[in-house]
Amino acid sequence: MVGADSRTSVSGYVSNRVATKISFILENDFGLYALPPSSNMQMNSIFLKGEARDNMKEYDDKAIQKENNIDGEYSSTCCICRSGSAADTQYIADAVRHQLRRRMVLHSRSSSVSEAAHLLKNYLNNDKVSASLICAGYDHILGEGLIYSIDLGGTMMMQKGWACNGSGSTYILGIIDDLYPKTEDSFWDEEEAVNFVKKAIGLAMERDGSSGGVIRIFVINRDGKKGIVHVPEFNHAPKDQNNENTGTLSKFAPPSRR
Repeated sequence: MVGADSRTSVSGYVSNRVATKISFILENDFGLYALPPSSNMQMNSIFLKGEARDNMKEYDDKAIQKENNIDGEYSSTCCICRSGSAADTQYIADAVRHQLRRRMVLHSRSSSVSEAAHLLKNYLNNDKVSASLICAGYDHILGEGLIYSIDLGGTMMMQKGWACNGSGSTYILGIIDDLYPKTEDSFWDEEEAVNFVKKAIGLAMERDGSSGGVIRIFVINRDGKKGIVHVPEFNHAPKDQNNENTGTLSKFAPPSRR
């Protein structure tokens, strides 16, 4: 599950109140389906151990029984949460999305979330871009959700459970660490997780001047994605007894004319 606010600012100026800070770089949005793998090379990788190797074995067994993939079963869904320079992050998202789709067309295979994260890391591994990203999604090879944080300079770390980034994240690290379940027995269901993301991002929007607008949330699983848009209560204009908006510009200083 990923979420972000929608305010884009240029220094102290809000340039866009409803920007989309979550960009999907890997999904089955063009009807391009990867063919079943022709070998078990990925399963034999030294990076796959234990349960991951078993999941890959089951993945290959299904591929052998099925000649054509028509339901996206062999596809990962991956997105990036963007912070930093909007121009840089948009360029990086478009460039990596193009590479991943090109790979699917040329090689008839769907990339994983890990591969997408490593491509993003290469773009941030220089001093010409100002960007900090979270790469997250459902990985069809491992059969589970993955989260990578990629900081300015290209440092990439796999995160367990959660990750947050951006200017508003420093205000809510404490509440996330306190409320996030500490054991697997206390994990939330989808509704509880959505409410947690709404609360965390809402608190960041209240305290951070560079955060605001609406809250966009995406629930990602093996079937794809589901989008949710939430408007925080503090963004609603106050109403009088006649149910009419009372929020006006009267509290602001009158414009100066010369």
